[in-house]
Amino acid sequence: MKKVFVDTNVILDYYLNREGADDAEKIFTAAYNGDIAVFASILTFANFAYVAKRGHTQEDVYTALDEFEKRITALSMDKRQLRCAIDNHCKDFEDMLQYQCALAAGCDVVVTNNTKDFRDFCKLPLMTSHEFLTQISDEQ
Repeated sequence: MKKVFVDTNVILDYYLNREGADDAEKIFTAAYNGDIAVFASILTFANFAYVAKRGHTQEDVYTALDEFEKRITALSMDKRQLRCAIDNHCKDFEDMLQYQCALAAGCDVVVTNNTKDFRDFCKLPLMTSHEFLTQISDEQ
């Protein structure tokens, strides 16, 4: 089964009904159906809560966190991942942390709707939500 690491923006696109929300929903449905395994870092859950609390009640945010936690395998992060992110001196430190988490978990692909910030360092296949859905559709 394909191990898919989703970046924070994929979850936010879905929850905030931003551009890409339909594609994000299809990814989560594929995970729910057991077609793929979806992973995200604990940092993603924290970032989601921080952004989502603007314009939403605390209860709504916790309900969403609960639903995401049921469909997405939450990955912890460790000192080695932190050290790698620090040592890389990336333009976007948070994205490097996400990447290090995906690598440590053995993920097959990173799905983000902000590929430009990952392109300089990501050695895993890197796709937008739409590109990923197109690929898995072509494989079936």
